[in-house]
Amino acid sequence: MKVSIIVPIYGVERYIECCAESVLSQTWPDIQFIFVDDGTPDRSVEILEALIDKRFAHLKDRITIIHKENGGLPQARLSGLKVATGDFVMHVDSDDWVETDMVERLVRKAEETGADIVYHYVCKENDVIKVHIAKDPAFKEPVDFGKAIMKRTAHGYLVSKFIRRSLYTDSLFYPTLSMHEDMILSTQILSYAKKAVLYPIAPYHYRRDNPDAMTRGKRAKRHTLSARNFLAMYKYYNGFVDCDEQLKWLRGPVLDYCTTEFLKYDKDSLPEVRDAFLTLPLTLKRLFLRIKLSYTR
Repeated sequence: MKVSIIVPIYGVERYIECCAESVLSQTWPDIQFIFVDDGTPDRSVEILEALIDKRFAHLKDRITIIHKENGGLPQARLSGLKVATGDFVMHVDSDDWVETDMVERLVRKAEETGADIVYHYVCKENDVIKVHIAKDPAFKEPVDFGKAIMKRTAHGYLVSKFIRRSLYTDSLFYPTLSMHEDMILSTQILSYAKKAVLYPIAPYHYRRDNPDAMTRGKRAKRHTLSARNFLAMYKYYNGFVDCDEQLKWLRGPVLDYCTTEFLKYDKDSLPEVRDAFLTLPLTLKRLFLRIKLSYTR
C-alpha cells in the first residue's frame, strides 16, 4: 500500500526540522512525501532542503516540494492533494511531529479492517511535557462520527485521520479560510466513507506552544472565519440542495452553527442565513436563537 504524506509549510523554521525528520524517518517503505511551501517568508524550506541533503538524500526520488504563493493552510493541503498518488493520505502540520512507525501501524490497521478511514488519538504537548490526549470514541457508522464533530463532541482534526485518497473527490467543498477547515472536510469525507475504524493509539504529537498558530488568534476573529467557511460550504451546495443524499444531513447543523456564531461575532452576515435558518424544524436551541434573531432585525 502506498501512502502520501502532505506537510504544508509556513513560518515554522523553529519546528520544521523536527517535523520533517519524524516524517522522513517512517519505517513504512512505500511513501510519497509532499511538502508544500505556502509562500513562507522565513528559512523553513532552506532548513528542510538542508536536512534532506544531509540525512535523507536517498529519498529524493520520493520527495516533492511544491512552491506556491501564500493562500493559507486549506489551499496548501489542496495543492498537496492534487499531486498525491498514494492509496491513503496522511496530513501532518509542520510544527508537529509523529512517531516513526506511525504510517506502518496505520497501514496494517487499514489492511486488517478494510477501513476507508483509520482514526487515532492525538497527543497535545509542548517541548517538555505531555499535556492532554485528545480521544474520540468508536462510532458505529462514519456519518455518526461526522455528526458528533458538528455537535463538538468529537474532533474534526484531519491529522488524526488516515484517509483513503479516493474519498478526496473534486466535487467536495474545499474551504479557503484557515479556521475549522478540518471540520468541514472531515464531515464531508465521513459522510461518504463506508467504514471508519478507531485505532486507540496516540502516534501524532500536536504542538501546543507555537505562538504563531491560528488557534492562538483572537476568539472573535477565529469564530467569524469559521462561520464564514461554513457559510461558503452552504452556498457551494446551494443550501444543500445540489448535493448527494449523504450530505443533506449537514444543512441543519451548518445553519445552526452559522446563526449562533454570526449572532455573537458578525451580525452583518446574518441576513445570508436568517431566512434559511427559520425554515428548520424547531428545537429548544433553535427557539432561543430565533428569539435572539428577533432583536437583530
